[in-house]
Formats: sequence, structure tokens, C-alpha cells
Amino acid sequence: MDAVTPPAEVFTHKFFAPPSYPGAIHRRELLERLFRQPGYGVVVVQAPAGHGKSTLLQQAKSLADQQGALTGWLAFDEADNDMRRFTVHMQALVESLGSQDAADTTPGTRRRLSDWMSTQLVQFDRPVRLFFDEFQVLNSRGVLTAFRDLLERIPENVTIFIGSRALPEIGLARLMVNNQALVLRADDLRFTHDEAQQFFSQARDLGVNPQELDAIYRQTEGWPAALQLFRLSLASPSVRRSLTGMSGYKPRELAEYLADNVLTLQTPRVQEFLRRSSVLTRLSADLCDHVTGWQDSQSILLFLERSGLFLRSLDSDLCWFKYHTLFSSFLAEQVRSEEPEAVLEVHQRAADWFHGHGMHEDALHHAIAARNYAFATDIMNVWADRLIADANLVTMERWSDNLPLDQIAGRPELAIKIAWALIFLRRHHKLRPILSTLEEVSQEADTLVARSMLALVLDDMPRAFAQVDQIPISGQQPVGFRAFELGAAANVAAYRALCAGDFDKASELLNIARSYGERGEAAFSGGYTVAVGGMNLVMQGRLAEALARYRSGMSAHHLDLEKPFATGSLVSCFISALYESNDLDTAESMFTQFHDVIADGVLLDFMVPGYIAMARIQEVRGRPNRTEEILAEAEQIAHTAGWPRLMRIVSWERVRRLLLAGEIDRAQAIASRIPRQPEFALPEGSMIYTEATEGDAIGAIRVALHSGNVDAALAQLGSELAVAQRQGRSYRQIKLLVLDALAQRIKGNENHAHRSLHRALQLAEPGGFLRLFLDEGEKILPLLRDEHTALAGNSAPEAAALRAFVVRLLDAAGQHADVVSRPADSGFQPLEPLTDREKQILVYLANGVSNKEMARRIFVSENTVKFHLKNIYSKLAVASRLQAINAARQMGLL
Repeated sequence: MDAVTPPAEVFTHKFFAPPSYPGAIHRRELLERLFRQPGYGVVVVQAPAGHGKSTLLQQAKSLADQQGALTGWLAFDEADNDMRRFTVHMQALVESLGSQDAADTTPGTRRRLSDWMSTQLVQFDRPVRLFFDEFQVLNSRGVLTAFRDLLERIPENVTIFIGSRALPEIGLARLMVNNQALVLRADDLRFTHDEAQQFFSQARDLGVNPQELDAIYRQTEGWPAALQLFRLSLASPSVRRSLTGMSGYKPRELAEYLADNVLTLQTPRVQEFLRRSSVLTRLSADLCDHVTGWQDSQSILLFLERSGLFLRSLDSDLCWFKYHTLFSSFLAEQVRSEEPEAVLEVHQRAADWFHGHGMHEDALHHAIAARNYAFATDIMNVWADRLIADANLVTMERWSDNLPLDQIAGRPELAIKIAWALIFLRRHHKLRPILSTLEEVSQEADTLVARSMLALVLDDMPRAFAQVDQIPISGQQPVGFRAFELGAAANVAAYRALCAGDFDKASELLNIARSYGERGEAAFSGGYTVAVGGMNLVMQGRLAEALARYRSGMSAHHLDLEKPFATGSLVSCFISALYESNDLDTAESMFTQFHDVIADGVLLDFMVPGYIAMARIQEVRGRPNRTEEILAEAEQIAHTAGWPRLMRIVSWERVRRLLLAGEIDRAQAIASRIPRQPEFALPEGSMIYTEATEGDAIGAIRVALHSGNVDAALAQLGSELAVAQRQGRSYRQIKLLVLDALAQRIKGNENHAHRSLHRALQLAEPGGFLRLFLDEGEKILPLLRDEHTALAGNSAPEAAALRAFVVRLLDAAGQHADVVSRPADSGFQPLEPLTDREKQILVYLANGVSNKEMARRIFVSENTVKFHLKNIYSKLAVASRLQAINAARQMGLL
């Protein structure tokens, strides 16, 4: 079991809802819409800055609290586009609601964020109201997809409230059509005239008369931020006198005019404080003291908050604060235009303070804003170790994009870390200049691990293996980032050993990889360790052990299934193993569930197994169009990633499909256009995983076999089997033996055919490999039926086990062992003739098409399909789908 990674950093201020301030107008009519019965599943409050989104959400939260609901608040920021950080904060939000005895809340039991959250939330016996503010900063496809998945799984006891300046792309249209979502926009948020009157009547010292109120309302059109600015600035005689002359102001100009007047009404000391602190991402007394050189920042912050000067607290202890975006942007723009050098000084002081307190992200922001790129690069270098180990690669990319290349070049150790992030994000265009700088300034040995991984990503296996061979992996005592690097190198070396057929060496290296992963506290490299370990077992014919390894890896604490990278590799390999065991339902469900994660995989041999398995599942279930869509998608990935080998794999899969469909000429035409792989100059005996499981040799054997060139097929089978047996590649032996059995049957060598099939069954039965037989089509079934008959009279334990395995194979093929020997013309016929529609459905049934898919294809309801199935079962005197298929085949109906 891999080590449990320490939890990533959680920023508690993000969970603090804005406090309720005196003088805030209670938005009763809007709240009634939000909390109508029956309730909405999703409420979105969308409007530009200054329209009172956060205030309305805060009032909704307070009302929900009063109604006895469980509530939680989470404010997003730019960094939440990193899936790792997003997941950690979403998990923390749910956990803040309290634990439930009825559900296992340990993160290791979850499979993906939306499933885990919905499972947790449904356990509460009280309504749950979750509030998400500043949603507009989220633009990551993965993050938005995760949120959309969550909305599709919202339990009935949960309502999600979203505040955003832009309408989020999270599938709202369907929810709105189904009356499950409410969207409030800017016009909905404007104050009514009565609300504006109530707002100003609370400021009795201003003495606003009806004419002035009308003028203000006319100018602001009920814009909440502008009304607040008016209330703060009406003490200025000039503002009051100009009420009737503001008709030419645009909203932004009006806000700037009023904000400027609000500023001039403050004391010089408060004005100076506002101007200096306006560029800070967040504020604390100690930080502001450091920036201003004063000692009384806390009292000023508390005064500003109480006065409603667009400052709000971020915690209940009043330690951290934040300006409203509208007000701070106005102040910051003003200071930048008037005192640019002063702004740079503030940023530099803030960077120093945040760096000294270990707050790397804030420090980096201010260092870059201060144009102190050397300091910013030093901060990044310190922070990068944790970012890489925690798999916060998007964050790594985002900040490194803001650093000059010459500064990165001066710190080769940072360049290596950036290269790692870009490798796993497949940002090859950004990677090239980084690698160029490394070649110029670093020792070659320092970059071997990163360059070997890059070669693997680019599918240059010979180079990857040659470079990893130069890395001293065993017997090291690495810590931190070096431990992470060597753990990754051990994974590559293990894969290299697997390809060489040295399975014991691969296992030894995987143990080292796990150990180094623990030392480096790496959040995602363990996923590759599990994936390679499963491949190693599959190659040896130990499918059941591989499945157990994958299941254990999937539930490991630190393998967060909402992020790609190693997780995509693990899931893809797991799907392939599930397919081999004929667990098609689970495999299909997992591919659908984790499709995006698999598609984002960066290593070809770890991504392909899932795609090929899913394509074959669709073929088995009678969905050839869907099969082609999946293969076409894999081709597109091949073009984008620059993987010609993936193009070959897809082409061979198309050849296999055509051969089984009897379209020999088309299959031969495609096969003749498939280039071989001369670029793979691997050591003799080595074989890439995808070549060992399918590849050129097996593809060529199939073509010869189905084209009638049996002698050529047998000649190649002989040489390939000898190598596979010598290297102990049981998986490949099973596949080759099945093909050999088919070839020998065609050649008329019945005894040889049954010896090959019997040996294949002996190798396959312990692990439970089913699809290795069934994927060769209908021609294997007579051989299996003959084997079943031959084994029937053998009472030896091994024979009983093999016979049970053959029964499983025949059952999976729809050839029930109890009736396979009954001839089709034995008089076994339906009790009543089947209608044309029933015959059509019977064909779908034999092809594994689901009820729902049948209904879609023949344009009827699913209940109608069930009605027809009931009639079919009755006429065939059977009780299940499998029995119906078996009976229909015996009657000659299929």
C-alpha cells in the first residue's frame, strides 16, 4: 500500500461568509423567490461587480440557518482552477457540515468528487444549503465538469447557491428547462424605489429628501454599489449639488466619481491607508503595519469595516480582511497613475511579509507585481517542491508562465520542476524553451529523470529506457523532490523491466518506487506504480491479482480520482483488466465516469488499454457506431499528442473488427497501409506492453488466418509462441495459443488444435481471462464446445476446473453448456411463433443491447421493450436473457 499523502493546504478564510452589516436592506422579495416551494436544486445569482450578489447570498445563508438547515460557504479564487486544490476545498466544505455515522467519510473510500459529495450530503437528515461565491474565476474544463457532475447528482435535501459575474458553463440550461434551477441577473438585483428609500432613511443624518432620492435612483437605476457610494459621499456638498447634473455619467464613471468623493471625505491618515493597502490581495493588521510602517493598522481596519467602506472580514476573529473589488480597483488604478513607484514599494513589502510567513502564493503575486522577478523566481523554487509532489501542476504552470525565461534558466533545479509539470500537462510548446535552457546550464545527470519521462510522454521508448538505465535508483536515501523524481524513475525502470520480460525485476523496482513515493510524499506518482504493477501481473497471467491490485489502488487515500495524470493511467488499466474478466458493465461504467481523466492521460501505453476495451465493449453490445466514435477519438488524441504508434493500434483494431465481420478485402487493405515500427530499436526480447497484448505481429497473424494464408499464420505463430513461452509472457501465450487453435482447426489438425486450446485454457483459468477467447469471434465456439464435451468424462480436479471455466466462456458467449449439443433441427421450437418485432428484439438481445438502447433504436418506451421481452421469454419457455439467447440459437432463430 502506498503512503498516505499529507493533506494539501486548506485556506480557512475561503469558508467565511460575509458578515451582516447594520443598514443592509433585507431583500425579502428576492429571498422568497430563492426559497420557494418546491425548492430549486440550484440558484445562480449572476451580475457584474457591485450588484449585491454576495450580500444576497449572505442573507440567504442566514435565512437557511434560521430555518434549521446545515449551511456551508466557499469563495473561489483563481487558484481553484487547479483540480487538486478545488477538490481539497470542496471536500473540506462538506466535512465542515459535520460527520454522519451512516456514511464512511474517509477520503480513501471515494471514487470521484461528485459521487463522494452526493453520498455524503444525502446522509444528512436536515436540509443542506451550500453557497459558492466568486464562481466566475473558474475556467478549468476539469473543474467545471466536476461541478456539472455534482449538479446532476444533487440529493433532494440539497440546494446549491452560486454567485458569479458571468453565467457559469455547468449545464444550467437543462436544469432551468426542468424547473430545477433559478437564475437571477443584474436587473433582478437592482433595488426597487422602496428599497432605496429604506436604504437612505437609515442614514438620518443625511436628511435625503424625496427629490434627491428620485435623482439618485434615476442616476443609479437601483445599482446597489452606486447607492452605497452615494450614501457615503452625500456628506460632500459638491456631490449633493451635482445630483441634477449627472445624467451624462456612465455607470463606471459614476462609480469612480462617487468613490473619489468618498475618499476625500476621509481623514488624511485613512486616505493614505486606503491608497497604500488597495493593491493587497488580502489584509491583516501585521501585514498593513509592515507595508505602511505604522503600528495602528488593526484599529483602522476595524473602523473601515464598521463604516461600510467596502471592506469585509474574512474570519470571525477579525484578523483578515478584503476590499470589495469595485472599490479597491478604483483606488489601485488611481495610485498607479499618480504614484507608480509607491505601488511597486507596497508590492515589494507585501511580498517580503508573505514570504516570511510561508504564504507562497500571495508572496509570488506581489513579487511579480513589484517586478522583482529574481525574488519571485526564488519563491517559486521553494514552493515548487510541494506543488509537484501534491500534483498542483496547473498552479505550477500558471505561475511559471509569469516568470521570465532568463530567471528560470538561472535556477536549473526550478527549470526541472517546471519541466515535470509541463510534461504531465502535455504542454509541449511551453516545454521546449525550458529544456533548451536546461541543456545550456545544467549537468546532464541532473535532468536525466525529467528527460526520460519526457521521452516516455513523446513515445520515444528507446531513449526513455536508455536514459533511465543511466540513473542510479537502488540504495538511495532521497528526500523531498529528489525522492519524488527517483520514485518516478523507478516506475519507468519497472516498466522497462516489464517490457524486457523480467517480471521479478519489475516487482523489485516497483517496491523501490513505492518507498521513494512515501519519502517524497507524492500525491500522484503512486498511481503509476499501481498501474505498472497491474500490467506486470496481467502479463504473467495473474489477472485476479491484477484486479485486486487495481481495486486497492483505486481506494488508496492519496489517489484522488478527480485529477488526471497517474490516476488516468490507473483507471484505464483497471478498465482493461475488468474487460479481460468480462466484467463489461463495471468497465463501461468506469470509462464513462472517468472518460475525461483517461483522455488527458500523458502516457500512450497507459491510456490505450481503456480505449480499446471500451471500443470492444460497444461492439459486443451491438453499438458499432459508438465503437467507431471511440476509435476516432483515440485517433484524434494520437494526432494531437504526436503518437503515430497509437494510430497503428487503432488501425489494427479496425482490421480485427473487419476480419470478424467477414470483410476480408477491406481488412487487408487497411492492414497493408499500416506502417511498421522501425523506430523502436529496443533490445532483443523486449516488447512494449501494447505490442505484447496486440500489436503488429498478432495483427498480421489474424490477417493471414482469415485470408486463408494459414501456413504463413502458423509459421509466425510458431516463432512468436516460442519467444512468449521462453519469457513467461502468459497473457501473450494465451492469445497466441487461441489463434494457433483456430489455425490448426482450419488446417485440419484437430488434435493439435485441441492441444493448443487446452493449453490456453490451462493458462487462462487461474486468472479468469475470458475475453482472450471471445474476442476471436464465433469461430472459437465450436472448439470450446468440443472441449466441454471432452472434459465431461474426466473427473480429475484440474479437468473439473477447466470444464467450469469453459462453461463460463460458453455462458458469456450466450452458448449455455446444457444445451449446446442439441441440434437446431431437433424439433425444439417456440411455443408460439415470434412476431417480427420480437425477432428484432431477440437479435438485439443476442448482441448485448440494453433495454434502454433497444427502446431508443426502435422508437418505443422502455416499458414496451420489457413487454416484448416478457412475451419472448414465455414463447421460448425461458426465464432470463441468457436462456433466451441459448434457446433461440438452438431453434435456429439466431
